[in-house]
Amino acid sequence: MSSPSQVSIPDDTSLKGALKGDIARRRALLGLLVFLVALPVSWWLFSRLETIWNQIMPLEGPAFMGAATLLGAALAIAPLAAGIGFLLAIWFGVDSVYQPRSRSCALLDRVIIASGLLVWFAPALVAVGSAGRALYEGRIHFVRPPRDYFLATDPIAFWQGVGFWLIMAGLFGFLAWRYWRPRLFPNAAAQD
Repeated sequence: MSSPSQVSIPDDTSLKGALKGDIARRRALLGLLVFLVALPVSWWLFSRLETIWNQIMPLEGPAFMGAATLLGAALAIAPLAAGIGFLLAIWFGVDSVYQPRSRSCALLDRVIIASGLLVWFAPALVAVGSAGRALYEGRIHFVRPPRDYFLATDPIAFWQGVGFWLIMAGLFGFLAWRYWRPRLFPNAAAQD
């Protein structure tokens, strides 16, 4: 057993694999791998659902219950895994750009940042697009409860709907900006 004074300090070569940016990049690659595997599996399951179900329907008892349960679990888990894998790939990818790494690739970093910006600001862009579409068409549609409000017949509800989408765009844009501001403008964020 060594005493505390004899503990060796690791050199730089042993720390290179443990840099935070390298760990985040590995996690991003794992998330991307999950996404790239789960997405085609999801597509295949949903595109062949009728054929698969027709093979399960003639079964009886425990065989039917097991097959139906497995199908339901696969239909629930595969798209969820694809979505989570995609979000983790973006999250850890962006994180890896701003952490120390053993080596960097400027082109890959730019692609990761552009993808991250698109994903983070997409909800705000969709909300602005919904408000713009409503203004262009003169009607706004809500799914739940299913309603259409027309500017010509119900202007108050129409403008409330447009205002709702603009408020949501502002909220989503603000949250995305709060995340990205210290990364894109570290000096400005440090002054706050």
